[in-house]
Amino acid sequence: MNLLLRFKSILVTTLLTAFLVSSVACSYRPAYLQEGKTTEVSERWKVQKINPTLLSPDEKSALEKSGRPDYIRFYRRMSQQREKVYAWIYVDPPRLVTFIDGKKIDYAVLDDDLTSLNEQQRNMRFWGGVAAGTAAAIGIVYYLVFAKD
Repeated sequence: MNLLLRFKSILVTTLLTAFLVSSVACSYRPAYLQEGKTTEVSERWKVQKINPTLLSPDEKSALEKSGRPDYIRFYRRMSQQREKVYAWIYVDPPRLVTFIDGKKIDYAVLDDDLTSLNEQQRNMRFWGGVAAGTAAAIGIVYYLVFAKD
């Protein structure tokens, strides 16, 4: 019995650690942002220091031309692929420079919804959950009513 309790405690500890580590790692903060403070806006950071060695050539060019941005904001591109988009926001004078995979993009339709799933994938996940829940409910009802003996 002692071995079973020890296995349960190891399992619980492992699961709790996995959940905590995964929740900490769920940030869209860019790797090149060395120092930045979060703001009241979701997934936006006030830039204090950027590591230029981690920038792509287009990002280096924008940094040299316009200087350090005031803010960096994460978006998703409104497309089937839902690419990650980082917008460099300059306050004075107001301008926005967007990058997809480190490449400067002049125009992109941005989406505040940060999930990587497009509309079709979200619908598939929803209706798959409904179908799985229905199948589980039917199984439980069958067990409780007919197969309880």
